[in-house]
Amino acid sequence: MISCDWSSDVCSSDLMLLADFKAATSGMPTNRLLAVRLDDQVQPVRLLGRDGDLLVMTTDVAYQAELAEVIMQTPDSLQIVVRDDDFTLHPVYGYRIVDDALVLG
Repeated sequence: MISCDWSSDVCSSDLMLLADFKAATSGMPTNRLLAVRLDDQVQPVRLLGRDGDLLVMTTDVAYQAELAEVIMQTPDSLQIVVRDDDFTLHPVYGYRIVDDALVLG
């Protein structure tokens, strides 16, 4: 189980693997939108694809990925990361639901 206390920005040290994300979101509507919380701002994300053992997403205001796009990816051992506008990769430790969107953080 991955836990985050976003009020103090404290997360467990375990990175979220694709398998964890699939298990945690099982049964959720697959059209739920994805976003990321970076620098205290929530931004839409789109899926870039696989890069080695990483599943890479990036911030994108023109397109917002849905849960279905992520859960159909393989292998389940991929680590989920988000690339920001400066091309810095941010690991994902968990998510929370905000206004029906899955906000990664």
